[in-house]
Amino acid sequence: MISPRSARSQYLLRNSAAIRLVLKEGRRVSCPLFTLLYRRNALDRTRVGVVVGKKLGGAVWRNRSKRRFRELARLSLPQLPAGLDLLILPRRESVTEPAQYLRESWQALLARAKLLVPGDIQ
Repeated sequence: MISPRSARSQYLLRNSAAIRLVLKEGRRVSCPLFTLLYRRNALDRTRVGVVVGKKLGGAVWRNRSKRRFRELARLSLPQLPAGLDLLILPRRESVTEPAQYLRESWQALLARAKLLVPGDIQ
C-alpha cells in the first residue's frame, strides 16, 4: 500500500533544476490571482510546484497559499494530461480570495491554456 506522503510526492515538483527549467523554458499564462508556467517533461506523470516569495507576506500567508494551490492542482490531476510540469506563482490577492473564486479562476486558466483533457471538465 502506498502511504499518503509518498503518493503526494509523486506529483510534486521539488527539484530546483526542474523548477528553473520550467521558469526558463515554460509557457506562461496569467490571471489577476496567479501565474501558471507549464512545460512538457519526459515522465509519465504530471508534476506541480508552487513558488512563493516573501513579497506575498509572512510565513503563515505563504504556507497557506502553497497549501491552497497544491490542493487545487491535486484535484485537477485527473483532468490534466500526463507528462507536464506545472509551476504556480501566486500573487498576494490570491490569499484573501474565497476558495470557490480561486477554483473558478484555476479552471478558467487551465482551459485558456488548453491543458484540460477534453470531456473531463467539471
